Amino acid sequence: MTAPVREESELDELRLGCPVRPAGRLDAVDGALVRWVAAPRDLAEAAALMRRAHELGLTVLPRGNGSKACWLDPPPVVDLLVDLSDLAELRYDATTEQLTVGAGVGVAAAQDVLARSGRRLALDPPSARATFGGVLAAAEFGPLTHLYGPPAVQVVDATVVLPDGTVTTVADRARLLGSSIFDLRWTHPGGLHPASLIVEVTLRTFPLAPAAAWVVCPVLQPLQVATLRDDVLAANLAPAAIELDMPGVRRTPQAGGRRDATGVMAVLLEGSSVGLADRGRLLVRRLGGHAYLTTQAPLWWGKYPFRPDEVAVRLYAPEGDLHSVCYTLVDAIGSPVPVRGSIGVGQAWAAVPGELPAGRLVSVLETLREVLLARSGSAVVQAAPPHLRELLAPYRVP
Repeated sequence: MTAPVREESELDELRLGCPVRPAGRLDAVDGALVRWVAAPRDLAEAAALMRRAHELGLTVLPRGNGSKACWLDPPPVVDLLVDLSDLAELRYDATTEQLTVGAGVGVAAAQDVLARSGRRLALDPPSARATFGGVLAAAEFGPLTHLYGPPAVQVVDATVVLPDGTVTTVADRARLLGSSIFDLRWTHPGGLHPASLIVEVTLRTFPLAPAAAWVVCPVLQPLQVATLRDDVLAANLAPAAIELDMPGVRRTPQAGGRRDATGVMAVLLEGSSVGLADRGRLLVRRLGGHAYLTTQAPLWWGKYPFRPDEVAVRLYAPEGDLHSVCYTLVDAIGSPVPVRGSIGVGQAWAAVPGELPAGRLVSVLETLREVLLARSGSAVVQAAPPHLRELLAPYRVP
């Protein structure tokens, strides 16, 4: 294998087939030294770039808007950061009602374009600047996952350049395996796994909902979550999403050690304005207590609960067991821990304090994994402060 090109004077020798420049301050990736930045403008340039990088033995890392850069576990040196922002094709086919986009297109921008035709994508990633390449490579889910399923289900086809420069389409590969779900997580780089480039994706679109409303219900105990979820599903009101925001569990001396919470469950209903009012009132009566109907999304809706200085743990807890995570975390840490996510499908996030001592942090993650494994669930560290990434590397995979 040829040694990586390292000197700026050798820039012309790269011959990558697309614009390339030395990396600057804005190209930094936490925990890695970035040397060069390449910006392919179409499939041909992307394929030529990957072939040449493979020949030179360069370490490649794709980048969209960088909204999930902290989710990566980069190598010490990134020889070539591939900027996908010029892969910006966007076209809607009214006949097939499908949208074809370049990997560098922002999801929000595509939704705006589709709205003019009364359509939308079943993608609502919490990352405000998310691009399609990042959403599909990271399988980034949002509230609408409850109704429409994960991002992989939305993909009709995708064009991907493999690490050696080979161009492939996902539909052809999937059909060979007898599958109709085109999961693109295998393109995501990690550890010794080299990156592939998602260049273009075709996705299903759906009619834009005429109106939306939320039924919001306070959660006084984490144990209520499972009951409330079952009540919502049993009502048969076709919720588009069921989300939980649980800031944490706290013990109060006045309550004799009783576990209290300050959580909220919110249910998204979509449809005609008249139908929404009727369905909303029915659900409010069923949930009782302090539940109420509103046309404004809660402030926390569709947002991540973690900050850059916290350890973001991606959770999967099937069969309505998400509430058990809240109890496990407060028992292991002794203080409130934010948990937020889609209780209708059992996927959520926990924001574990990054300032915990190393041994205790590992103990918390081990306990959390044991509890969820017993319920056929999982807990994976998705993001962590740079100084903790080596310690938490074993927890970056299921």
